[in-house]
Amino acid sequence: MMKVVESAGCPDVAQVFVLQMRDEPWTRIECVGALDPALGREDKMVFVVSSQLGCPVGCAMCDAGTWFAGTLTAGEIEAQIRHLLASWGGSDAARCRKLKVQFARMGEPSLNPAVLDVIARLPSILPTPHVIPCVATTAPRAAAAWFEDLLVLRRAFGPDSFQVQFSVQSTDEAARDRMMPVAKWTLEEISGYAKRWVRGGDRKVTLNAALAEGVAFDPEVLGRIFDPGTCVVKLTPLNPTARAGGNALRSAMETGNEPRIVELVERLESLGFRCIVSIGDPRETQMGTSCGQMARLGRRSLPMA
Repeated sequence: MMKVVESAGCPDVAQVFVLQMRDEPWTRIECVGALDPALGREDKMVFVVSSQLGCPVGCAMCDAGTWFAGTLTAGEIEAQIRHLLASWGGSDAARCRKLKVQFARMGEPSLNPAVLDVIARLPSILPTPHVIPCVATTAPRAAAAWFEDLLVLRRAFGPDSFQVQFSVQSTDEAARDRMMPVAKWTLEEISGYAKRWVRGGDRKVTLNAALAEGVAFDPEVLGRIFDPGTCVVKLTPLNPTARAGGNALRSAMETGNEPRIVELVERLESLGFRCIVSIGDPRETQMGTSCGQMARLGRRSLPMA
C-alpha cells in the first residue's frame, strides 16, 4: 500500500510529497518533482525519488541520515515515479525534452539492488523517450558489485542518456570521511571508475561538491587525480539542514563569498574542467526540497510555501 500523507510546494519550482509506503508509520519517505529555474516544463523535469527508509550512510550535512529502517522494494520506488508522473508531471512529461529520474532523495541507491531493476524498467514506466536516469552516490565499498552491474545496465540507454554523480565534497580524504562516514572509494578509485564509464558521446561523470566553510577543496588536487575528459565539477551551496547545523557546517557559498567562488571556478577551468555552479531557486530551500533537506521527515519541519 502507498498513500499520500502530505504534499506542498510551488508548481513552478518544486513540489515535495510525503508518502507512506507500508502500514507502519515509520515507512514514510519523500519524493520531489522539480524544475530547472531557467527552463520550462517541456524542456526539463526532474523526479527525485528515495531508495531507502532513511539512510545508513549518515552524512554530516544530510537530514536523511537521521535514521535508517531498511530498503525499498522495486515496486515502492516505481510507485514514487508513477505518483510524480500522475500528480506533478502530468501531460507535460510526455512532451518533455529531458526527463531526469534522480535516485537521491533518501538513501544510498547503490546499497539497494532494486534500484537497478527500476532503472532497467524506466523506458516502459515513463511516456517519453527522453528519460535520463541519474544516480547520486557516495560510492560505498560494499556496493562494488552494484557499480559493475551499473556499467552493464547503462548500455541499454543511448549516448548522453545516463548520468552518475559522485559526492566528492572535499579533496582531503580525512575531511571526506568526516562528512561521509562510510567506507567508500577514494578519489583515485572514483577517477578510475570514471575512465571506465565514459565512452564516445557519453555524459561525463559529475563530481559533486557542496562547499563548506573551512573544508578543503583544492582544484590542483582534482587536476592531479581526475581527467577533465571524463569528469565535470559541480559546485553547490551546503544547504541549511539540521544535521549541518548540528555539526557546525556552514556553506562557503554565502553572500559576500562570490569572489572566492569565481576564483575557484577559474582555477578549475584553467585545468580543463567544465565547472557547473548550481544555485537553485531560494524557494526550494524554504520549502525543504533542496539536497540534504527533509521537508517533513527530518529533526524539524520546515515551512512550506
